[in-house]
Amino acid sequence: MKKLISNVLIILILIFHLIFTFNLLLICGNAATEEIDPEFGNAPVIDGYINKTNNEWNEAKKVQFNLYSNESTTDIGLPISLWIMQNDSNLYISVQFDLISHNTREFIGILISKSSSESTEDFFDAKIVQFSDLGGNNEKLEYLDYNLKDDVFIEDQKANGEGFAQLEDISIIYEFKIPLNNSEDKEDIFLDYGESYSFKIIYGATSSHSYPAGILKSSIVLINIQYPPVPPLPPIYDLVLLILSIIIFSVLGALFGFYVYNIFILKKKVARINI
Repeated sequence: MKKLISNVLIILILIFHLIFTFNLLLICGNAATEEIDPEFGNAPVIDGYINKTNNEWNEAKKVQFNLYSNESTTDIGLPISLWIMQNDSNLYISVQFDLISHNTREFIGILISKSSSESTEDFFDAKIVQFSDLGGNNEKLEYLDYNLKDDVFIEDQKANGEGFAQLEDISIIYEFKIPLNNSEDKEDIFLDYGESYSFKIIYGATSSHSYPAGILKSSIVLINIQYPPVPPLPPIYDLVLLILSIIIFSVLGALFGFYVYNIFILKKKVARINI
């Protein structure tokens, strides 16, 4: 009986150790500039405006970081706010920043990798919001959807998702909606639940849609696409789980108490023998 109790305790300790080690590996296994687990929330309107009355983007994960030039080692970077959230069918991304003087041909784009790899060859999909005459009388905005082959931007036959932006004084808000778990269009990446993908945020200016030549600054983030939340269990299941938990922990507590009691008795016997 003592041997059985010892084996049970050893097995429990090993299980807890393996769970801790596995979680540690998951945390350390995917290194990137920034790693983001989107929160689920209500879909925002993609219009370049954040409606605080309707609590738009309240559930978004919000991070601050810089976009940098690949051509300069002294570039101080362009500080941006990146907001990310999702629901069952779409990933929502907002890029916000201030510039004293915005380029009239400014654009923000999102390049999406086939995996968590940050290799240039792995970026396959591009969503771009492109301005012409930004802040002028003939201001025009386009949402463009591309697929990449050997760093060549090829416009999709059908644009999936949405993109929009608005400039207010020196502040600008870009918003994107990117479909998830969508296998209908082979020109887009299939963003699957439970998988990680590298997203490259690009900023630049071009008058002729010359990508990637117009890209001035960029940075990469790793986004872990989340599974939709599991619906809550009916009340009867909650009660059953609670009862089972109480039984299991009671049995383990009794076994542990019995084990300690036997050790105490054994010590007393050894003490008598020594006397």
